[in-house]
Order: sequence, then structure tokens, then C-alpha cells
Amino acid sequence: MALIFRRFVLLLTGFAMVACSGPEMTGSWTNSDFVGPIKKVYIVGIAKSEMNRRVFEDAFSNKLFSMGVSTEASYRDIMTSQEVNKDILAQKMAEKGCDTVLLTRLIGQRKETVVSPGHVYGYSPGPYYGGYGRYSRPMHYNSWGNYYGHPYNVVFEPATSTEVVVLTLESVMYDLNTEQLIWSAQYETVVEGGLDKMVRDYVQAASKDLKKKGLI
Repeated sequence: MALIFRRFVLLLTGFAMVACSGPEMTGSWTNSDFVGPIKKVYIVGIAKSEMNRRVFEDAFSNKLFSMGVSTEASYRDIMTSQEVNKDILAQKMAEKGCDTVLLTRLIGQRKETVVSPGHVYGYSPGPYYGGYGRYSRPMHYNSWGNYYGHPYNVVFEPATSTEVVVLTLESVMYDLNTEQLIWSAQYETVVEGGLDKMVRDYVQAASKDLKKKGLI
């Protein structure tokens, strides 16, 4: 029973490590001079991959919309491969009634090695070596046959190391009327579980901070 309990605790520990491997905020700033509320946000994902950009912009647009904020995704107006004129883009934002623009880009990437220590499960009592010549042993030590046939309930799992990729992403928000920066935040996230999950977790974390800072 004790062995089962120890394995259960270790499984829970492993689950917690995986569950906590989502985006981690490394910094956040808000312009205290900004007076809201924000009504409509123009979403811009800066990425070389058009597919990645669309996945991100749609995810952020849908999340903010669910929180009561209107949005517009930039990929409906411009393609990644196009040379974008700032004035033309500003005109498109104004035509759609946007009062703020939210931009996100990848600003860093590194590799880290995660080491998981080995574990030994179970326990099999051996002989006792006491002081002054005292010695005692369990019954299965009385013959080699008994020793060989004694139940073996100890399992050893060696230490393992895994290399992971850690991305640093930054989101910034500007007031389109004054062009002042009103919010910025940086997050680190481990590349795992596919693009959709990573983007969903990132958008959830960034939106939560926007809500906490009273911007949406």
C-alpha cells in the first residue's frame, strides 16, 4: 500500500511539472497616464510564417471578443510578404474604428536541458549489521534458494535529461490617438503540445494580465 501511495505522489508531482510549463511572465508594464476604456483592438502578429500569424491573430481576436472587446485581425488587410506602409495601415485601423493596436513578436529563443532525477520504488529489507558483532537477517537469507525466490519489489528508474526549446515572446499595445505605448509584457514558454496549444496558453496569459491591469 505504501509503495502504491509513493508512486501516486510521484505521478502527481510529474503532472504538476507539466501543468506549470505554460507561459511564465518575466515582465509587465502599464502606462498610468492612459485613460480607457479600450473599445476596439487591431491585432497584429509579427511572424515569418503566414499560417502561424493567422493562428495567433485569430486566437487573440476570439479571446478578447469573449471578454467583451471588439477586434480586427491584420491578416485580413495585409500579407506577411507585402511591404507594409505605416500610413496605409493606420488608415485601415481608423476605417475600422480601432482605438488601439496590439502587436506580438518572438524576441528570443534558447535551449535548456531539464534533468529528471532517478527514483527507487519499494523496499526489500536486508540483513542488519549492528555494533559489537551483532548480526540479524530475514528468513529468506537462510539459503540461496530462499534468497533467489524472495519476492523482488524494488524498481529503479534511472535519471533522464531532456532538451527543450524556450521561446520569449513580447506583446505591446499602443493608443492609436496618441501613438503612446500603454502596455507591454514579456513571457517565456516551452515549445510543447503543438502550435495551437502554445498560442492558446499564451493568449490566455496575456489577456489575463490585460484584464488585471484594467485595460479590458
